[in-house]
Order: sequence, then C-alpha cells, then structure tokens
Amino acid sequence: MIPLAGLGAIALVLGTGAGPLLSRSPWCQRLPRVAVLAWLGVLAGALAAMIGVVVMVSAGRHGLVHHAAEWLVNCWHHHHEGANGPTSYALNAFLLGGSLVAAVMAGLRYRGTVTRRRRHQDALQFVVRSSGDLDDVCVLDHPVPVVYCLPSRRRPIVVSSGALDRLEETQLQAVLTHERAHLRHRHHLLLTAIDALAAALFWAPSFRGARRSMPILLEMMADDIAARRWGRQAVAAALRILTIAQSPAGGLAAGGSDASQLDRRLSRLKASNTVDQAHLQRLTWATAIAAVIVPLLISAAWITVTPGIC
Repeated sequence: MIPLAGLGAIALVLGTGAGPLLSRSPWCQRLPRVAVLAWLGVLAGALAAMIGVVVMVSAGRHGLVHHAAEWLVNCWHHHHEGANGPTSYALNAFLLGGSLVAAVMAGLRYRGTVTRRRRHQDALQFVVRSSGDLDDVCVLDHPVPVVYCLPSRRRPIVVSSGALDRLEETQLQAVLTHERAHLRHRHHLLLTAIDALAAALFWAPSFRGARRSMPILLEMMADDIAARRWGRQAVAAALRILTIAQSPAGGLAAGGSDASQLDRRLSRLKASNTVDQAHLQRLTWATAIAAVIVPLLISAAWITVTPGIC
C-alpha cells in the first residue's frame, strides 16, 4: 500500500498543484524555453504516476489483470485465499474503465485535429501560389496581413499578399524565421498532444493549464529565435503589422490568436534582455535532464514494485 499511496501522492501533486503553480510563476515569461521543459516534466511525471497507479491496482494481487493472467497460466490457487471483495473489484473496474475511456478520448481528439489540419492543407492547394524564391513559403492572395505555418511536406509556411505588401524585408525575414522555428522544433506536435491529453484528463488542472500556457510560451520561444538573428525591434514591428487571427487546427500563426497574449509578447520584446546566455544554457540543460529523469524514475519505481505486490 505504501508504494501505491506514494504514486497517488505524486500524481496528485503534479496533476493538480504543480501546473497551477507554473501558470502563476512570473519567471516563465522571462525564460520560456526553461518553462516549456518544466511543463513537460510536470505532465510526463503526472502521466507516469497515473499510469503507475492503474498498473499497480490492476496488476497487483487483487487486480483484475492479475487474475486474468493467473487464469491464463492456471495458477489461480496461488492467491485464492486473497480473493477480491466487491470494493476491490469496483475500484479495479473504475480505474481500468476510466483509463480506457481517457485513452479513447485522447486518440479521438488527436485524430480530429490531424484531420482538420489535412482538410485545411487540401483546401489551400486551390488558393495559394508559389512564392518563387522561397521553397518553404506559399502565397495566399488576401489583403489581410497574416503569416502562419501548417506542417506539410511542401511549402508549410503560408504568407498572405497583404503581409508581403506591408512587411519590410527584415520584418518578413524575422517572421519567416519565427515560423521555421516552430516547424523545426515540432511545436505543432507538442500542442496537439497536450490538447489531446487535456481533453482526456480534463479533471487534472495541470493538463488544462498546460493547454492554456504552452501556446504563448512556444510563441515566445520562436520570438527569441527570430530576435537573435534579426533583432527584437524587427520582430516586434512585424507582430504589430500582422492581423490577429485564429490559426487553423494544428497550425501556428505568427501574429497569434489573442490580443492580450500579443501584448505580452510585445512588452517582453520591448524590455531589455538581461539574462546571461551561459547561465540560461546551463539552466535549460538542468531542467531538460530533470524533465526526463523524473518521469523515468517514477516509471522505474512502479515497474520495480508491481511484481513485489503480486
């Protein structure tokens, strides 16, 4: 019972407390790359602990999965004296049934996002044209200045003719660098996965908070990448020109889809960046290592303990 209670406590702390704490932390906007890694560590750790609870309950001595395995290998007599009571069966059924429902919900949500993205890609083929000198850009003839990326094998960055008319060359290059950063770091996959998990685990505040917080953190990461090459003023000026528009499913728009988030990004770009890059690099690596090690340790713990309670 102690290992099970420990995993339950970890799932409770990471799934309900750590996420809201990160959402309220002011340092996340100053260090978006570190914040993204911290969020991933929290979500992965919470998910590992939740899976561990289900595995330990269902595969333990009184678990339905264990009894099914015993039946298959004809060893029911080994634990026959510890037969389940109604309460234990109800708990097993609740956890296994809930896990199955959550997995199906996550899969359907993920598939729905991918399907809508493909439909948008198919529709774009009839209304866009080649940009000529840029192999990864297609032009949408529309007066509204918008730029967004939509993962695709051919020309994944969409630039409207209105954006080409209004953006200066440096501003355009800054925006394109921003979108290429999204594509290179697979931000669309990350957001789609988090959205699916948040839909399935809607009762966990950390997953709901990640769905709200992660988009702007990823936008700030891309802003920083573009600013390092083209300057913060060029990025900020381009963002002021672009129209705030809802990005398509699975896509990321440079101008964002929320006015308050855009204001926060512009304020951040306007402020002087006083973070020491060497210190930031060390902090990023430390957070990345922790984000990987913590869920691995949690998973190793329940893998090691589960046979012992059988």
